Amino acid sequence: MKLFDRVAIVGVGLIGGSLGLAIKNKGIAKKVIGIGHRRKSIDEAIRRKAIDEGYLDLRKIKDADLIILAAPVKEIINTLPKLSRLISRNCLVIDVGSTKAEIMNTAKKSGIKFIGCHPLAGMEKKGVENAKSAIFQDALCLLVPLENTSYEALSKIQRFWMALGTRIKVIDAKSHDRIMAFVSHLPHAVVFSLIDCISLKFVSFAASGLRDTTRIGLSDPFLWRDIFLTNRKELLSAIKNFKNSLVRLELLIKNNQPGKLAAYLQKARAKHNDFGSKA
Repeated sequence: MKLFDRVAIVGVGLIGGSLGLAIKNKGIAKKVIGIGHRRKSIDEAIRRKAIDEGYLDLRKIKDADLIILAAPVKEIINTLPKLSRLISRNCLVIDVGSTKAEIMNTAKKSGIKFIGCHPLAGMEKKGVENAKSAIFQDALCLLVPLENTSYEALSKIQRFWMALGTRIKVIDAKSHDRIMAFVSHLPHAVVFSLIDCISLKFVSFAASGLRDTTRIGLSDPFLWRDIFLTNRKELLSAIKNFKNSLVRLELLIKNNQPGKLAAYLQKARAKHNDFGSKA
């Protein structure tokens, strides 16, 4: 089912490359092109068959009828204002950024047909060499339309993501950023902080438990810098909540309260059972 003639992916890394593979595998577009900053990455994307053609020049997107911005959040924000003079009026533009408020505000000013998207898929590795089309299968994809987004545009993007195997939920930007602050951004912040507090003298004693717990600490630091800074307000609120929970745990240990400590741990364990339940 070909939904688009020419799809342009700006940023052919892990997610962009995985999208290219999935689009080609599912036959969603006649042609997929990639735009990047490094010839080496573009050549690797072509070699992996994630894209059909690749360029270092953003102007090559001009004939696309779908543009996917799969770069880090700050780069998405910097790219959006350039698009209106490069693309046709009927071209749809989506992103896959992990924060939405700043992206949506910039898109609104740009005058393009834009729908914010966030597929909750990925891994701690980066680069098109790690791309996998299957990462979208049964993943939840959050869609954030603009106020003036047409039913036809939203419906087409919904069909696009469903063709890739995702489940769809439409949400507003503020809710998106608040939820992601707790379920995605805070866990990364906690893991980075946890690793930071462990002395190098102790690292050689780390077993699989610590490695599994801190796996997401291998994520791209520059990608997460942008995420943290473009969702400052909501992330700081989440960090405050986490601090309060940690202080409660600290006091239960400090005051030697085994009954209340067990209840605290049991409550957390019970809540963990709900993780992964479908939204």
